Amino acid sequence: MKSTAISRRYAKSLVNLAAPDGQLESTYTQLEQIQQAFACEPRLYKLLASPTLAADKIAGLLEGIGNYLQLSTTLRNLLGLLQQRQRLEYFDALVADYRELADVQLGLVRARVCSAAPLDAEVQQAISAQLQKRYGKQAVLELAVEPELLGGVRIEVAGQVLDGTIRSGLRRMAGYLNS
Repeated sequence: MKSTAISRRYAKSLVNLAAPDGQLESTYTQLEQIQQAFACEPRLYKLLASPTLAADKIAGLLEGIGNYLQLSTTLRNLLGLLQQRQRLEYFDALVADYRELADVQLGLVRARVCSAAPLDAEVQQAISAQLQKRYGKQAVLELAVEPELLGGVRIEVAGQVLDGTIRSGLRRMAGYLNS
């Protein structure tokens, strides 16, 4: 989901609440749990987003979610506020914005690393070290295997794509030969 001024504002406030207590990561984990609950049970989201549901029913539903997921008071309050202001539609964007802002606070850079086959620990460590050197932040790798790449590695980091795959090399060569 695309970031908006609204989602960014809520995410920034949440980071400001979580950071002083060292709760940035645990808050993100709880946000992901809520996101998964909404994804697994779309009716839950629809009920909370419904303007026709009675306030006491909504309060009970929110309390049940909070208890089941063992949410912090801050996240229980956030869900209640989003529901009350009819802003639940921004939740996915809020989670993405929160992750980005929390990473800045923690000095992290996230990189999606795609390869044709699983990368061994040594290669992962080398990629992480190079990214840390380039961006000046600790790199967190999200690994994915995509056999159609044929070989090499594609890294998506900080809005950039570093493509060293055989597939992209063959495409460039074909373009050169066809021109």
